[in-house]
Amino acid sequence: MKPTITFPPQSQTAEIGSSVGFYVNATNTLPLSYQWFFNSTIAITGSTTNCALLLTNVQPSQAGAYTVVVTNIAGAVTSSPAMLSVIPPVERRPVPGVKVTGEAGSLWNVDYANSVRLAPNWTTLGSVSLTSTSQYYFDLTLPLQPQRFYRAWQTGAPSVLPSLSLPGMVPAIMLTGSIGGSLRLDYINLFGPTDAWVTLDTVTLTNTSQLYFDISAPMQPARLYRLVPLP
Repeated sequence: MKPTITFPPQSQTAEIGSSVGFYVNATNTLPLSYQWFFNSTIAITGSTTNCALLLTNVQPSQAGAYTVVVTNIAGAVTSSPAMLSVIPPVERRPVPGVKVTGEAGSLWNVDYANSVRLAPNWTTLGSVSLTSTSQYYFDLTLPLQPQRFYRAWQTGAPSVLPSLSLPGMVPAIMLTGSIGGSLRLDYINLFGPTDAWVTLDTVTLTNTSQLYFDISAPMQPARLYRLVPLP
């Protein structure tokens, strides 16, 4: 029987200079051979036997459609095209997002320790004044530690039961421009349609460079970002 493609290559978005992998899974009579094509007609050399195609240091000229022809002694089958979009990189880094819940208007102190012992060596990280009952505090310490533990505390007797959680690493995106200028921040999932951009926020700059924290990103598929200057 000629090959059957059970998992075709997936469309994706990549930043300039990054690496991209396309993969296909096929079954039926072995052995199977593979030939990858760019924009349907340009054969990619060195990929006649691999079910995976790895592109390194991708450039805008490599944006387009990628297909693979899988062949055995009974025939050949061509995958559906996987689109690759190549975009400029947006400066960002992951930071721990400590979520503090308590009484609105209360002042919280946030401490950290790099290990938990009988008597942890707690160090003051900073403080946060809650503008609502739930708010993030971001640990911007560099370099990023392999592990870190947090606690938050306040003085007095709060009317709301306090709590602290660490939902995950939050992307800290660098926004740059003129003070008073506005930027639209969009995101797109790494894998999926290459035109499915979603507006995350519109930001008016109060400094020539400032961080934006995408608190909606934890537990979601990997995201890429773009910055769109607004008039």
